Amino acid sequence: MKPTAWRFVLLAFCAIAALGSVMTIVSIVGLNGPPWTGHIGTIESASSRPFFLNVLAVGRGGAGDQAGLRAGDLIDIRANSLLERFWLTQRAFNGKPIALAVHRGSDQKAVVLVPQAIRLSESQELLPVPFLALWLSLFAALIAWRRSAVPQMRLLSLTLSLFALETLTGGPEWAAPWSSVYLVALACHSVAMPLALALWTAFAGGFARPLSRLRRSAQWLSYAAAAITIAFGIPAIVGVTTLWLDPVGYFYAPAWRIPISAAAVMALVCSLLAIAVSRGVERQRAAWALVPLAILNCFWIGEWDLFLLQASFSGASAVYSIGNFVNFAAPVALTYGALSRRTIDIGFVLNRAVVFAVVSTIVLGSFILIELLASTWLAGMTRATSAAVGLGVALVLGLSLRYVHKYVDHFVDRVFFRKRHEAEAALRRFAHEAAYITDGAILLDRALREVREHTAAQDASILVLDDAGEYVSADQTNGVRTVLRENDPGIVALRAWHKPLDLPEVAHSELRGEFAFPMVSRGTLFGVLVCGPKRDGEAYAPDESEALLALAHGVGAALDTLSAGSHAANARLQATLELVLEELRALPSRLNGSPPSSPVVRSGDAPGCATRSTTSPDQ
Repeated sequence: MKPTAWRFVLLAFCAIAALGSVMTIVSIVGLNGPPWTGHIGTIESASSRPFFLNVLAVGRGGAGDQAGLRAGDLIDIRANSLLERFWLTQRAFNGKPIALAVHRGSDQKAVVLVPQAIRLSESQELLPVPFLALWLSLFAALIAWRRSAVPQMRLLSLTLSLFALETLTGGPEWAAPWSSVYLVALACHSVAMPLALALWTAFAGGFARPLSRLRRSAQWLSYAAAAITIAFGIPAIVGVTTLWLDPVGYFYAPAWRIPISAAAVMALVCSLLAIAVSRGVERQRAAWALVPLAILNCFWIGEWDLFLLQASFSGASAVYSIGNFVNFAAPVALTYGALSRRTIDIGFVLNRAVVFAVVSTIVLGSFILIELLASTWLAGMTRATSAAVGLGVALVLGLSLRYVHKYVDHFVDRVFFRKRHEAEAALRRFAHEAAYITDGAILLDRALREVREHTAAQDASILVLDDAGEYVSADQTNGVRTVLRENDPGIVALRAWHKPLDLPEVAHSELRGEFAFPMVSRGTLFGVLVCGPKRDGEAYAPDESEALLALAHGVGAALDTLSAGSHAANARLQATLELVLEELRALPSRLNGSPPSSPVVRSGDAPGCATRSTTSPDQ
């Protein structure tokens, strides 16, 4: 498929996950009414008797307590409909009564359970799950929108969107009045996570190719475990629906976690091997992309295993708390690793985030403080006066926002990003000093030294326009000088637009590097500054690119000045040579006593004012 078609498909997956997240949030908090997600007030687990749900504990005052349930009761779910079985094993619908066949010892009794609306504290515990899925889907959409043309990035975007779907369907925090919704969610749960792990494995296989035999073996083991998980899940759906299998055992027994855990472990092994054999910038990109995925899945597996193995409450709570932080931080790191090559610079993003946070704090704090002071001083003012004071405060803060942002930006640069600021200032300072350097070789040598020192670029080179109309590198690489003709696609783009050029996006150009900056003066491209990837794998920040462009323009203007001076000197030398040649031609006639045949015209004389030789015959 074409990149545009891939983008549409990936964004469709992301939209489905985002829509499911929004609907889950609505189910938890409600929409113009009580929430849909209900609470039955009991803790259940699988029983030794098939098709029976074991009640472990009953909350005081909850729906189970009001219905008369007690710890140790066994609920026969075969007497319930498919929808009621989903309500009992997953999330119940608020206010919908459920008729239960309860076995208490040798007695059997009928109980009607009416789920209650979840409490505020419980809703706060449930909301991180849909917000995490929404967070994952948004970052997956960002990667799909920016890098859908790259196969590896397509795999990463689809992996994140499948993780989001699994988060919504694995332990659903929503409730629905239709069994079909639960069936679709169960199907997604059975397929989404194994596919996500398989795609993660394929994504890891895109680094440091070709794959060794060990990496291929680990890859196929991961694929096999994922396929076993899917093969196990699909028949289970049919069994749960038709009661051919015990749905309680399916939802609560940990045995079905074995193949999915094996797939996750092998995907982790594939990631570690990919990072180990990668080199240079590719290794940094692999670490940025694969380590967050590994951490995300390790905590996902740990949370489920602690829950299913009924570990200590404190241990499960600690893993859950750390897992929430990891779940929200991992997509940020993944997206940075996917887009950082030429789009995102983490230092620049952090700089803007700090500036925005400080400015917002100052503005909001000032508004609240002024409002409090005004309400204290003008306690008896009317509503119109209060509105006028509030409008005046907002107007003053709005007018001062520009100045506040300016000083905060300066403060943040000086305090938190001093080294970065000093590097950019050094580049701009040399851009100004370049015009005062009178030796072309020294000019180019200093320019390259400044760029390499203040940008952490792996390599930098300068190509200069020569008399033949070609662009020749000022230094040699492996004893060879780079020579580019004026019709090279990269050179043409720089001459036409006079803007920095993202070299990997220019096809068929001989310019090699990350970015090319034009050295332009009076509309002529006198040279090109080429910067390679950074040693730390970071991208070039916008303000850093602007400083490099200023340096390139400064060096271009200096080259123009030196070239103009060189042309004037050549013209004077040529005129002197022509005068000497004329004198030499006239010398034989003077020696023979005859006057010169033609006047000698010296350079610099006005037209028509020829200077004739006045030598006498006796000379």
